Amino acid sequence: MALINFNRILTWADFPNSLPASKSEDARISVSWKLDADEFQRKGNAIVIGKFAVEIFLVPDNCGVVRSVVSGDRAVAEALLKHEQGHYDIIALGAREFHKKAAALSALTEQELNNKLDKLQEEMTKKADEADARYDVQTNHSRNKQKQQEWERLIAAEKQKPDGSVSNLP
Repeated sequence: MALINFNRILTWADFPNSLPASKSEDARISVSWKLDADEFQRKGNAIVIGKFAVEIFLVPDNCGVVRSVVSGDRAVAEALLKHEQGHYDIIALGAREFHKKAAALSALTEQELNNKLDKLQEEMTKKADEADARYDVQTNHSRNKQKQQEWERLIAAEKQKPDGSVSNLP
């Protein structure tokens, strides 16, 4: 049972698309996760996931940046990349929570287990997306420096905890 790319560190190379200058955002990232379950196993009367992995990944077509921001003031570019890392880490925390909960699922049939996994994926994606949206609102897309620093501390603390999850974010 693996969680792949949880600690990935972003670089500007992860943002292949150029965005037009905008008042609302200077970069955009799209992060998701997928379950790769090799097999189901019987455990007593229940069906559980055997070997599986949850992989966190970028959706390159939806990742971009205003190039003039990256090539301009270095401190501004670094702060923006740090903000985008926060988006990645929030989704990674959602993936870790999904991973942990998926490992605990059981059902009487494979179809029932698949249904439970689909429902869990939907619930955890919604929870992670909601936290991600709050992050942008509260930090004003990284422009509110105090809130940005608060979120960075909270996200880092959750990532350090073995049971840290997206559910523990504000």
